[in-house]
Formats: sequence, structure tokens, C-alpha cells
Amino acid sequence: MRTFQSLLLKKIGTRLPGLSIMRLRLHRHLEQVDSVKPHRHAFGQLLCYLSSGGTLVVGTSSYEILSGTLAWVPATRVHSVREHPSRRPVCLAIDVRMQSSPKARIVSLAHAESSRIRNEITALGRLPDPSSIESRFLAASHALAILDVEFRALGFLPREETPLPSIIAKFHEMAAAPSSFHERIDVLCGRLAQNPDHLNRLHRKFTGLTLRQQRDAFCLEACKRALRENGSVSRAAESCGFEDMNYFSRWFRRHTGTTPSAFASLGSSSGVKK
Repeated sequence: MRTFQSLLLKKIGTRLPGLSIMRLRLHRHLEQVDSVKPHRHAFGQLLCYLSSGGTLVVGTSSYEILSGTLAWVPATRVHSVREHPSRRPVCLAIDVRMQSSPKARIVSLAHAESSRIRNEITALGRLPDPSSIESRFLAASHALAILDVEFRALGFLPREETPLPSIIAKFHEMAAAPSSFHERIDVLCGRLAQNPDHLNRLHRKFTGLTLRQQRDAFCLEACKRALRENGSVSRAAESCGFEDMNYFSRWFRRHTGTTPSAFASLGSSSGVKK
């Protein structure tokens, strides 16, 4: 019985020293499926969840599936998925063979990392004539770009530290302060004597994110940190400048796929590196 609906399938067939990229699949779990039974593969899998819902079980460890959850499952490692009753996650799976396979690892992607992966998937889906040499070459390049992000997030490769222009660094310093979480973007740019459109284009060039997305990413990380530290939804909302609790819950769920109270109840028990 099929457990998911395929949204995108690309046979990559690219070989590098010590690494073979077999295929890339984007799929959504089906509503009529309650769980994906324990199974294993002869190859390793990178599982990147683009939306929330359910629980990933690797060996004897369980991890709640949130938007941005990234898992490396080595070859022959038993894993399974327990579905959420109402939310069906979208998962990007890349099948690879590695000469030296690391142990299983689960991390949480940063907002910028998730955005870069989504951009590469969008480009993959727009490739014309998948049988052409050009499309196969471009598909391989997009797959390698995704692997680069995922391998660095998992710690298989060192994280890149790209120097940012000083004006972007100043914006980050200002936008990361709770007092800026609910300011208009043009007001923040005015404090830096910058044109919003120009700074937005410059920021997207270096980070892949708009100014609003970057500011919201800082706000989201602050909210998560507050929820993990004290477990109080009301205190977390207050510390991040949210006056309306209902709005805070809707905003948090829109960005994470789960409610603040559900996130707070996880604490550090999920085992996902935040």
C-alpha cells in the first residue's frame, strides 16, 4: 500500500568520490495512512520535512516532525513514521550511498537553510524536458546545492561563514532585538538611513531572505528559546512583544506548524537539536 503522494521525483545518478546521489523525491503522506511501518533501506536517506505532522522514529528514538526537521538515516537503519491525525507532512527524501556513513543524526534547520532548500526545489520543479542532458545536469546541480545545505546543517561539512556587508550586519543586530519584532520594516530601514527596497534586494542577495523573513526568523527563535526556558506561553508571548495571545498562537503555528503550548510541552525531550 502506498503511504505517500509523489509531488516531485528526480533520478539524479550523480557519482562523486565516496558519494553516489541516486534520486530525489518530494512527497506528502496520505490521509488514509496512520503510520509508515518500521523499515530499512540498502542506501542512506536524508529526510527533510517542509511541514509539520507526526513522529519520526529512528531505532529506539522518537522525534516530533516539525517544519525544518532534518534527519540522516544510515543504510540498514530501521525507521518509521507515526502520523498526526490531522497534519500530513511534506518530506524531501534524497537517497544516497556513502563510502563512510555517519551515524543517524536529527537536527532542526535554521530558517535561512530551509528557505535555500525550498528555492532549489522550486527550481527543480521548473526544469523543462526531464530527459534532456541539460535538465539532467541542472537537476544534479540543484541536488548538490541541497546536499551542501543539509550536510553543513548535520555537521558532515563545516558551516560556511560568509562575511556580510556591514549594513546587513547592523540590520541583523537591530532586528534581533525584541523591541524591533513588531516594527514596520520601512521604519527599521529608516533608522539605518537606508532605502527599504535597496536594502531588501541586498539582503536577499547575501542571505536568500527578505528583510521581513529575517526579522521574523529572529522573532521565532526568540519565541522558541523563551518557550524552552520556562514553558510558559504567556511569558514567551510577552517577552517577544505579542499583546494578543490568540494572534501569537496563530503566528507561531503558521511558522512552525505546531502551537506554542505543544512546542513548550516538548521541552528537551524530543532529542532534536535546536
